[in-house]
Amino acid sequence: MPKKTDFLHVNLNTRFGFHGTLEGTGQEKAAFKADFLRLQITGDITDRIYYKWFQHINRSNTPNSLDNMPSSIDCLGIGFHITPALSAFIGKQYADYGGFEYDANPAEVYEFSDYGNYMTCFLVGADLIWQVTPTQELRFQIIDGRSNTAEETYSLLPPGYEPAKVPLGYSFNWNGNLFDGRLLTRWSFSFFHEGKKDNIYLLGLGTAWRQDKFSLYADVFYSAEDIDKLGILSEISALTPQGYQVTDCSYLSVISRVDYRPLSKWNFFLKGFYETSSLRKDNPDMEEGKYRTTYGYQGGVEYFPMKENLRFFLVYHGRQVDFTRRARLFAPACPQTQTLSLGIVYNIPIF
Repeated sequence: MPKKTDFLHVNLNTRFGFHGTLEGTGQEKAAFKADFLRLQITGDITDRIYYKWFQHINRSNTPNSLDNMPSSIDCLGIGFHITPALSAFIGKQYADYGGFEYDANPAEVYEFSDYGNYMTCFLVGADLIWQVTPTQELRFQIIDGRSNTAEETYSLLPPGYEPAKVPLGYSFNWNGNLFDGRLLTRWSFSFFHEGKKDNIYLLGLGTAWRQDKFSLYADVFYSAEDIDKLGILSEISALTPQGYQVTDCSYLSVISRVDYRPLSKWNFFLKGFYETSSLRKDNPDMEEGKYRTTYGYQGGVEYFPMKENLRFFLVYHGRQVDFTRRARLFAPACPQTQTLSLGIVYNIPIF
């Protein structure tokens, strides 16, 4: 049996900040905000059985219609250590999409890419984890493709679309640790069966290099979607005369961050992302081609007065969304935004 202190660990993962934003229209706004509030409870029931419960305390507790889980719960389930090298987790969990922005503690990501903002990250299912060696891990995951019915998930289903009777997603993930921990990988391939004839294919390649005071990661994501699961292009199609959910689309995201920590208490970082949204085939009211390009850039400093779970930050972040000619037929111009944020990240150990 585990020790009594191993049975229950409680943390409150938080980020609070003051944000001043200037939009391209000249409009200014500023406010204090609770950016992230998540209660995290974990523990070992026995030497071979453990549990996780991560719940936001500032989100809706209304259950979704398909998985009967509220969006406030990120993770809730039971894990099993089957052998020293093989384990499994059953319940609501994060989908194994790969990448380092996606894999990070969300409280420490000051602004996500479009991919991170729009992707449904937490779904109910089962994950099998094989620790092949101390430095190489393989994962195979089966999860619900969505949390609600197709009619609730998508704005207006296109003509002839038939939802899948078994809307599941499958992910294969490699987490590698090479060259004494200097080169890390978070690579993944995912397949979702959304409709009777509609699938989603997602490739995520995250690679990081860590050396002394310097670290760097680069994530590349590409998805080919028979129906618009990410949903960015469907925001444009909703403005067209027919307004159907987009079909036959693709998304590309390239995300990178560089960190330099000259002293143990100070870290400086730069981050950027480049993303495109395109149609692979003509849709009603919308022709094939690229519709949107997003540019994001961030720079900041972090101060760690004590342990790693407490930091103060000052971050500048900008975001620009460019619509192509074909997108501007329906969508208004999207102003560039610039934000200066000052705040604190603290994973508070409660018990």
